Amino acid sequence: MKTTKCIALLLAIVMTLALFAGCSNSPANDPATDAPATDAPSTAPDNSDNTDGNDIPAEGLTFPNPVEAPETITTVGPDGSPAAWYTELELTPEELAQVRSMNLTACFELINASEWDNANLIGFQDACEAMNIKIVGQGCCDLDPIQQKTNMESFAALNPDIVTCQPQDLDVCAPTFDPLWQAGVKLTFMSNVPTGYTAGKEYVGAITDSIVDMGIDSAEMMADAIGGEGEILAITVADVNYVCNTRDDAFLKTIAEQYPNITVAEVGGFSSPNEAAQITSALLTKYPNVKGIFVSYSTPCIDVLQTVKALGRTDIKIVTMDLDTTCALDMAQGGNIVGIACDMPYAMGYGRALMAAYACIGKECPGYVTSPSFKVTRENLLEGYRTSLGIEAPADVQAALNG
Repeated sequence: MKTTKCIALLLAIVMTLALFAGCSNSPANDPATDAPATDAPSTAPDNSDNTDGNDIPAEGLTFPNPVEAPETITTVGPDGSPAAWYTELELTPEELAQVRSMNLTACFELINASEWDNANLIGFQDACEAMNIKIVGQGCCDLDPIQQKTNMESFAALNPDIVTCQPQDLDVCAPTFDPLWQAGVKLTFMSNVPTGYTAGKEYVGAITDSIVDMGIDSAEMMADAIGGEGEILAITVADVNYVCNTRDDAFLKTIAEQYPNITVAEVGGFSSPNEAAQITSALLTKYPNVKGIFVSYSTPCIDVLQTVKALGRTDIKIVTMDLDTTCALDMAQGGNIVGIACDMPYAMGYGRALMAAYACIGKECPGYVTSPSFKVTRENLLEGYRTSLGIEAPADVQAALNG
């Protein structure tokens, strides 16, 4: 996702806060508000209204609309150990009251300015509100490890109790987070874990989607779309990114093992999502007969889609992962995109807040947690929005489906 989209998201937050500037007691040199929105986190609204403990639910704090665990959980952590199912994360009424009484603070970093990541943020915000955790800093790294380091330094200046993000460039990013956990900050991660880190020591835990299943689902949707035969391209993440690498590998492995009549003509790897368009254009020139393109996730898929359309290739079927309105609208209109492997980002944001609360009250937390995934096609697109993002599909998507 282009950096300008991150700027737009953060500027919207800043403008909202400006309406309430007369009520703010933030110092003029607060690093979360002084630095430009593109370089450092912005202060987020106070979400700590529930503080008296009189409205503690009888069941404590659990996930909204939980999904039961499948018979077999395919996801494993970076160390190879089986992942726990997300609904194992919960607080008893007594634990919830304890967390609320601590008046904790947190910082949240978005991966990029996407609808998928915004659903993560909303889930985190809702869980924090329920636990009286104040979100004091917010940023966006746009998948850039250098920007992430800047954000973490700015977060550290706010002295939060909790920081959550998705680590980038895993083999070299530990120094970005070392100052935080060494200062006592509780770290929870989205999917990726810095190389050399151990759950319960440097970080509390990480939550992800059913990453292997998403790769398998994508392969099955691609095979269905192209009739089980022909050449395809795969546009995948080239850098060390545990979740994307695992999902991409599961797609390629499933194609190779289950569909002998489908050939992956070439895998085009990108480091930045902005490279996907150029890679796609070059590969389509090299392999003009391809019938389908798999794209690692929806942000680069938007550029791939634009490239395919610019070339007049209405025949190419595209499958990607993670719901996005641009991709969904093309699907609703009967365009190139025929399948989206989806997960539940709201639940993953919610879970990261719960994991942090575990650490703050000394409760043992699973080191790696997984959550559901499912296939989305034109036939179940509206349901996919509700299940994945927790919202109704935009009006233009609904109109296209009815057109």
